[in-house]
Amino acid sequence: MKNKKSEAENTLACVRTAKGTAAIGSIEVCGPNGFSVIQKIFQPAGKNASMDEGQILYGRFLDRGQTLDDGIVGVEGPNRYALHCHGNPLILRQILALLQRHDVQIITYEEMLSRRFAVESGNVIQAEAKLQSLKTASLLGAQIIQNQATAGLARTAQQWLDAKDCQTIRQEVREILRRSQIGRRIIHGVRIVIAGPPNSGKSTLLNRLAGQEQALVSDIPGTTRDWVTAFGRIEPLRIEWIDTAGLDERLAAANLFDRTAQRRTQKQLADCDLILYVIDGTKTLANRPSWFSPDIPVVTVLNKSDLPDFQRREDKADQVSISAKIGSGIEALGKAILQTLEIQSFDPAWPVAFTARQHDLLQKIADAADLSAVKSLARQLFIND
Repeated sequence: MKNKKSEAENTLACVRTAKGTAAIGSIEVCGPNGFSVIQKIFQPAGKNASMDEGQILYGRFLDRGQTLDDGIVGVEGPNRYALHCHGNPLILRQILALLQRHDVQIITYEEMLSRRFAVESGNVIQAEAKLQSLKTASLLGAQIIQNQATAGLARTAQQWLDAKDCQTIRQEVREILRRSQIGRRIIHGVRIVIAGPPNSGKSTLLNRLAGQEQALVSDIPGTTRDWVTAFGRIEPLRIEWIDTAGLDERLAAANLFDRTAQRRTQKQLADCDLILYVIDGTKTLANRPSWFSPDIPVVTVLNKSDLPDFQRREDKADQVSISAKIGSGIEALGKAILQTLEIQSFDPAWPVAFTARQHDLLQKIADAADLSAVKSLARQLFIND
């Protein structure tokens, strides 16, 4: 008799198509018992159908002799099969339930890829690089990830195994963690909040940066009561722009609508990579609100430079003059954003952590008590045990 626990551990399945209704739904089955399971749930149309690699079989998916759906089984490789059916989510759920009854373990597509890449790769970082490359938001992000697999983090971790000085390793780890924050911005993109007093031109700036009308623009202060999102790009960054209600600390104690708007703005300010603090450049420069976190960088944007009473000030790395209305200064603003986020000076060959697992291990190395613990953690970074 077969060991059901062993079969459940070794035979896996996942849905490869996106959620929702589609024309075709696909399920991957992988493992040494995949062939025997498919024989139980799929009836090929031909009498002499084989399950050789590259073979495509037409037939029916069956549950206790009853047809669930017409479909196709493709043999993609040794012990790896693709089951294609109609894209109705109900049909996919029925086939998954059928597989589970035959002791197949259902996992996510990401988990399936991670396991496959781990087997095919020379080290864990290579496996993670293959998976993360599918999700990166930019070509530079993909380059950073690939550099970690063959050099970067993988090579650095190997060097730590022969190191004699624990303190030097800790210093290197702290620098890698710092650079990893910059690398994350390039790999995954950033959230930039556009904040400032009412009627400072935030919505106009959002529309300018997004290249299309996203936010309602008005001369009436307080037009935006909620946050508005748009997506754009300043190479190599993918950016989620967030326009917020006009900042006014006095309104935090006003009516319910104003209090709610101010609280929502505060929440956005606490969960972003950069704040564009937009103010009316025709007025006296005010202090930044106390709500701004000291851990989140800020670029002050002096807007309305097209007006005659605009008060000219020298542009600096964290302060730029623009006119959101006519588009002047937008290129300089883009450069200031990249400079403030340390993107322009970033070298994609630097070792960085690009997964939560790597980050956690590096943090443990930074806190490790002795060289033996450091080397043990470094080994976990890249070796498939």
